[in-house]
Amino acid sequence: MKMFKKQMLLLCALLLAMTLVGCSTNNNTEKVEVTPTYSLVQNVYGWGSSYSKVIVPVNYANGKDYVNPADYTVSVERFDTAGNALDKGNRVITAAYRSNAEGKSDDKGSYVCLDLAVTATMPLAQPYYTDPNSYGKTLKAWADCKYTVTNKTTGDTWNELNTVYHPDEAKFASAVFEGDKTIPYAYYEVTDTTEKHPLVVWLHGAGSGGTDIGFVTGGMLVTNFVSDEVQDIFGGAHILLPQSETIWMDDGTGNYAVDGNSGYTSSIIALINKYIEEHDNVDASRVYLGGCSNGGYLTLELARKYPDTFAAIFPICEAMYDVWVSEDDINALKDIPTWFVHCVNDPVVNIQATADATYARLLAAGAKDLHFTRYESINDPDYGNAYGGHFSWIYSLKNLCTTDYDGSPVTVNGNAVTLYEWLASNTK
Repeated sequence: MKMFKKQMLLLCALLLAMTLVGCSTNNNTEKVEVTPTYSLVQNVYGWGSSYSKVIVPVNYANGKDYVNPADYTVSVERFDTAGNALDKGNRVITAAYRSNAEGKSDDKGSYVCLDLAVTATMPLAQPYYTDPNSYGKTLKAWADCKYTVTNKTTGDTWNELNTVYHPDEAKFASAVFEGDKTIPYAYYEVTDTTEKHPLVVWLHGAGSGGTDIGFVTGGMLVTNFVSDEVQDIFGGAHILLPQSETIWMDDGTGNYAVDGNSGYTSSIIALINKYIEEHDNVDASRVYLGGCSNGGYLTLELARKYPDTFAAIFPICEAMYDVWVSEDDINALKDIPTWFVHCVNDPVVNIQATADATYARLLAAGAKDLHFTRYESINDPDYGNAYGGHFSWIYSLKNLCTTDYDGSPVTVNGNAVTLYEWLASNTK
């Protein structure tokens, strides 16, 4: 009997120990298969997208230290779609910490996340490149980015891509519209149906064309349209982001427009109308249209041909040359509230031949709600680096435009406003 009791006590002690070990494991780490794979996080900035984090699975149970950034090296090689080398080098690691599989800090996670330095002048960090074989040598293409993460202390290496996370673009859905042209588009829907909400339509620049909507949602900071701050300004706004297969200045034959007429005009207006028809909570009297460069060109093209559709427009560094704008166009445009944004040192689009000339004609024609923010240079407000003068969308997409042609603040009912606050105040 005494022997049986001893055996039972030993068995209970063993079961208790196993339970404690199991609880300890479950409380301190996720169950994950440790493999040589890595995942990337792609974030969207003023200049476009960059890979900002790399995440690797580790075995914390072995007692090794995995969260010392000095132990790691992150090397990258980028190749074009034909397999030709674009560039290579090492990424700068700014932090290392325990995380979950998506790179979110988690002191019980089974991964380590390495934060990587990003700036506008760091192509090695970018997921795409400008394809010299594309239409007009302007369109983006996805680079084949091969990362190798090594830990010199533990001897671990990770060099097989698992997945790429896109947290900034997650609020957008996507679809394809079949009109005269096939138009991929991204969109954000307001779910509130108790009242009507405005629709903001944004037209991308030349580099974001193609058939992959990721070049639109990640090509520049359009993600700010769905930020809480901007959505609050509009009281909730639908966002529509169409994509051209080539560029908006394609006249429909594959050639650059020589008279201002785009081959995409009828398809885009049809898409806008279809979106409004399919969403009962869109306020059709509050449709706002804007775009940059090629998109600024199409903004004016759509507005002059369909002036009754838009409550206000905001063309940014627009490429609609004034010689293409007739007196009838001026008469159609002068009654649409308009806010131009451009840099006087734009090396791509001549401000004197475009926005300056058209603004002066609209002013002379009696346009009442007409504004123009002009910049001498473009500098990143967050990262400090200087951009070329064509990048005035940096300020508009961040909603930093506040001044008129003479430098005075733009006001609504006596109150100074930003570009988006001004848009939200306009109704047809």
